[in-house]
Amino acid sequence: MSWLRRTFSTAYRRARRAEGRGEYREAAALYAEADAPEEAANALLFAAARATVLDERLAAYRDALRWLPEEHPRRVEIEGRIGLAILDESQRKGVRNADERERLADAAARLERAEKWSEAGTAWELLERTEDLARCLQKAGDIERLEALLDASTESARRERALKRLVDEHQMSLAVGARVEAREALRKALALDPSDRALSEMLRRLEARFPTSNRVVLRVGAREMTFVAGTAVALGRDADVVVRGTSVSRRHTELAWSAEGVEVRDLGSRNGTLVRGLPIAGSLRLEGSTEIGLGDDVTVRVEAEPWGLKLEVLAGLDRDHVACVGALPLPVPGLRAKVSFVDGHPTLTAQLGCTLDGQRVVAPIALLRGDVLEIDGHRVEVA
Repeated sequence: MSWLRRTFSTAYRRARRAEGRGEYREAAALYAEADAPEEAANALLFAAARATVLDERLAAYRDALRWLPEEHPRRVEIEGRIGLAILDESQRKGVRNADERERLADAAARLERAEKWSEAGTAWELLERTEDLARCLQKAGDIERLEALLDASTESARRERALKRLVDEHQMSLAVGARVEAREALRKALALDPSDRALSEMLRRLEARFPTSNRVVLRVGAREMTFVAGTAVALGRDADVVVRGTSVSRRHTELAWSAEGVEVRDLGSRNGTLVRGLPIAGSLRLEGSTEIGLGDDVTVRVEAEPWGLKLEVLAGLDRDHVACVGALPLPVPGLRAKVSFVDGHPTLTAQLGCTLDGQRVVAPIALLRGDVLEIDGHRVEVA
């Protein structure tokens, strides 16, 4: 527009007055009416500079682009300003969802068009897009950051390989019944990447299935069997071997065995412990296979074995329940299998192998709650 036309353009004069009052958007509209697109764009850039909200600033920048011709040299500058505004917001508040990631990726592309390579690299870094970051750092000539990125990428790749190896080790260990090793592999993997929620949840679920140390209960068909490691065991409603009855206390009786024999001791129960129908005071040594009474409605047969004690509930709510107590591998009555406690963890070994969750296993199996096995044609569940 020539100077003369501007002088006689009412819209142009009104635009200058609006700009003087700081009403930049009104000024931009009037400049556009007066066919002065560069002045309209400049007014919108002033509006963007005064905006305190990111969306208002971005709207002003985009409106400024709308008034400039496609090949105008200032378009690249404005593209860069849009990218910088979004990058600044992302650095301050973080990138929290897919929409924010998409907006930051658009900002990175704008910064590249404006040849602001270092800032574009920072945007790609926030998005964890390593290849794009490396390209921008190379174009920026930022050798120091590029070398640090390459070192970090190498370390990251090494860590990813280690994580994959540990997760594979966990899955393979689970498949062959080596649950302790599977748990250890998950713990190591989580130590490499503590923020991985999937790994954390896998470990939590696995650890929740581990039985109480030195004790496990198996269901063989309709019969329950308890296996306890040690030289002493408590019987009662809430004890090592659970025996229920109306006259049974929470911890009713204790049995201990040694090379000298087996002793029974009442644990201060309400209804006493009976041997041959008589209540005992203190402890009493048992001779051979002996039936003991817990109150007046539960009877348990106690037998000394080379490996420890075998208990069988003869009367009461848990009739036919069997318990094996000892320090050596404990036989599973009726099956060609034994239970041992490796570092306190119950481990089952079947003479001819077994199936675990439908898969054939010949190695010892570290038992977990909820396991379903088949041994010698019998269904065995870990309670």
